[in-house]
Amino acid sequence: MKIEETALPGVLVLTPTRFGDARGFFSESWNRRRLAEHGIELDFLQDNHSLSA
Repeated sequence: MKIEETALPGVLVLTPTRFGDARGFFSESWNRRRLAEHGIELDFLQDNHSLSA
């Protein structure tokens, strides 16, 4: 996941890494451990997004 700071204090842009091929894609849109490393502390473990073509 790419995590970018903005000009607004405390506002981040979160861009999930997408892994895909001709069959579809998979991305992890939320990972508590990874985001906690950047100061984002919420009681939500993980969320994934996938598409099968």
